[in-house]
Amino acid sequence: MNLLEHLSSKNLFYEDNRAYRQCLRELFIMNPSKYSEKIYEIKSLEELDEETEDEISYDSEAAKNVLDEIYSKTKDNDLMNEIYSNAAARMFSMDKTIGLAVLMSYDYLSFFILCLVDYLKAPGEFNKSNINYINLMKKIS
Repeated sequence: MNLLEHLSSKNLFYEDNRAYRQCLRELFIMNPSKYSEKIYEIKSLEELDEETEDEISYDSEAAKNVLDEIYSKTKDNDLMNEIYSNAAARMFSMDKTIGLAVLMSYDYLSFFILCLVDYLKAPGEFNKSNINYINLMKKIS
């Protein structure tokens, strides 16, 4: 499955932190078994709340792979760079990869993925009049 198909198939509806974290796991294609042994070991020593367990089992390698692919497919587009720059500025940064990370945050993820899917479907037609671009820029500006 290519990136566009993968992103298009995701339901990015979340109303709380738990649902958001689940969206990230699906978006980044995280492997839950990768950290199961570590979780089991820690649980044998202490009680873990759900959020701590979730944080320990975050698959940073899977996240990096998807973020790298997104960035490599978008880094040469002026509008996508504008999005990344505006998002990076929220963290007082000019680093566009920081901007991409910001766009994966709770407040922006659903807006960004809609915009990204539109771009990936038709890069040559993606412009400032795209409704998802407009909505995202309003959100991050």
